[in-house]
Amino acid sequence: MAAVMVLVAGCGNSTSSAPVADSPTSVVTAPVPSEPWDPCTIPNSAVEAAGLDVESKTSTLVGDRPISTDWMICSWRNPDPGSWYFLGVFSSDHDLAYLEGNDQFGDFTVVDSAGAVQFQRTANYEEVSCGIAYEVVGGIVYFILDGRASREPRGDPCVEVERLGSALRSSLPPSNR
Repeated sequence: MAAVMVLVAGCGNSTSSAPVADSPTSVVTAPVPSEPWDPCTIPNSAVEAAGLDVESKTSTLVGDRPISTDWMICSWRNPDPGSWYFLGVFSSDHDLAYLEGNDQFGDFTVVDSAGAVQFQRTANYEEVSCGIAYEVVGGIVYFILDGRASREPRGDPCVEVERLGSALRSSLPPSNR
């Protein structure tokens, strides 16, 4: 990682009231991350072990543009035959309160002792969807499972997203709890 180093040394002649520095003093400051953690860094082996299609990985939702500069995303689908959902993993330097304040999501409930929070989309139309969020060092990571159009769900989306979140949790940044 990059670090900034500042050297301070005394120069010139000494006087009786001003000591000369004997040696340089260094101060190292930690770098400030320029963007959120990238969920596409989850190892393929972990993605495959969770039961997702490694080859379906994408870092955009639609087209080639990222969704925003505040969020990093990576998504996969479950393997064919019978693929019925996409899993999106979103990462930001925002916190859980920010997500809870977003009117696109609601019905937040804590689901485990690590502080994982399950939520639903608030859209008024019928859809297969469920999410789970984790506060991590530096922000938040959330998983959202969305059904694929015209595919019947082969299970409960909230049970499935909890399973996937648990399976991939060790690949996320450390928890801040």
